[in-house]
Amino acid sequence: MKSVFNGSFSQVEETVSESFAKNSINTIKGFNLLKAFIFMIFCIGLASYALYGASIYISNIMNQATIPLDQNNEFITIFDNIWYMHIQSILILTVVIGTLVYRKKDNIKSFFVYNTFLTIFLLLFMIFFFKVMQLLVYSSSLRLIYTGLFMISYLYIFVKSYQKAKKMVYGTKKKRSSLIEWFSRNRKNITSFLIGVGGLYYLSKVIFMEANDLETRIIGSLIDFLPLIVCFASFSFLYFNSVAIRSYYLYKYSEQFRQKFGVDKKDWYGEKYQG
Repeated sequence: MKSVFNGSFSQVEETVSESFAKNSINTIKGFNLLKAFIFMIFCIGLASYALYGASIYISNIMNQATIPLDQNNEFITIFDNIWYMHIQSILILTVVIGTLVYRKKDNIKSFFVYNTFLTIFLLLFMIFFFKVMQLLVYSSSLRLIYTGLFMISYLYIFVKSYQKAKKMVYGTKKKRSSLIEWFSRNRKNITSFLIGVGGLYYLSKVIFMEANDLETRIIGSLIDFLPLIVCFASFSFLYFNSVAIRSYYLYKYSEQFRQKFGVDKKDWYGEKYQG
């Protein structure tokens, strides 16, 4: 079985585009102390310990909630150890420390560390988030179906990611699709647009109080389908894993790609590069 990590530069040369490389560098250049602090607050504070606290809270009010919840929900005891959150936090600390340590010294290595450990964190986060969503599902039959779908989706993702990685390294599928390339080049504009849409949404809630009641009714009607949404969201790992393999080869053949794209060493590696 061929390893997806043993490709030569000639085999992976077309896998990493110039826009991918430059966006990787810009990601690291923009990762300053303020962003690192906000990043940790969100990932450690909210996405880890706050979510863990929410799961404990839901587990303790099963018989008091305004919506029907199953007191015998088998997910109450799954991942109920605080160490699960500690592991997630360690991954984020590794992302932040590793990125800041190598930033400006070796931007490509910094991005590789950033992307690798963040992807692992997102994997663990998605699993725990699925558990929390399952706590809100009353029907044990539905929970069983969702669990099966979630496991199948992850199995599919790992198999498909491996197959795509083999095609990128040893096959004919080298370049990213035009849609992905467009998204990569315009992600700042897309992010700004999404933030604007979110701002308008919350502004409408303030101006039109009826929207709050409508939102509550919609959430109430969709609550049994929340784990299914997580199952669909997990397919985003097809993209994350693709980025991971590209970031690996960008780091492995960093100098070759730098020469190919004609980027100055200080711009490529960073101002403090001493190689």
